[in-house]
Amino acid sequence: MQFKGSFVALVTPFDARGRIDRKALEQLVEWHIAEGTDGIVCCGTTGEGLSLTDSEKKRVADICIKTAAGRIPIIVGTGLPGTKPTILLTEQMLKLGASACLVVTPYYMKPNAEGCFLHFQEVAKVGIPLIAYYNPGRAVMRLSVEALAEIATIPGIGAIKDSSGDPEFVRKLCALSHKPILSGDDDLTFETLRAGGMGAISVIGNLFPRSWKRMISLALEGKWNESKKISDRFLAACKANFLETNPQPVKFALEWLGRLSGTLRLPLVPVTEKTENEMKQIFVSLFLPQFLKRNIRQSNT
Repeated sequence: MQFKGSFVALVTPFDARGRIDRKALEQLVEWHIAEGTDGIVCCGTTGEGLSLTDSEKKRVADICIKTAAGRIPIIVGTGLPGTKPTILLTEQMLKLGASACLVVTPYYMKPNAEGCFLHFQEVAKVGIPLIAYYNPGRAVMRLSVEALAEIATIPGIGAIKDSSGDPEFVRKLCALSHKPILSGDDDLTFETLRAGGMGAISVIGNLFPRSWKRMISLALEGKWNESKKISDRFLAACKANFLETNPQPVKFALEWLGRLSGTLRLPLVPVTEKTENEMKQIFVSLFLPQFLKRNIRQSNT
């Protein structure tokens, strides 16, 4: 598959009893296809993958794959601390028909660079394209740019998702890696694209998929000024999604916007009232200019 464009780190909708909401999940996939999203990543951090059992991960992936029906790629998060469990889960997603798998560096285990390289090398033997995911804030594991670029040379690694939060690290990685770099930090996506990145796996895409796809497409076309205008417009919203632990804020926003129930699984809990108010202010300020313009046009007709 082509690792280029706007991929959404999809939330997992739950009903009031905390069960996977199949209908809501199907509707989300259809909505993203209609909005032009280039691909969906399910069962990742934003999808509360660590709160899902293996059978639930297979169910979420199966629903997404069957709903998409080949119209867009479905990528599944399969990274676990141990190499063998990661391989087994990745094999299961290959059998289900996933397009690729997202594999984070082994969190909690904290191997050295050699161990991390061998981990990805073994998982890549499964035979499904992999996105190696670097997120030191979540995995509490740091690699040098050179070590991450070396992982990108492993046959079967199709791309690197970078959530380092470090613009200089991203620039060096884009210069060293011969594989596509996908931004995992929404507020740094424009800078990643400017440095040579090929797209993003975003949280903000859950809320504004068409606009975020437009921003990325313009950047890939070299229309930097137009792209930056969109990026700047959504910068506050990007940061708002991380006022508290992801995906707590984005699930609140999706419920507030009427997309789905904001039910979370423990240990995640709803955002505080302070965060709710901050997010509402940001979204109102984001939508108000469009609302006013639309009303002015209607009153003039």
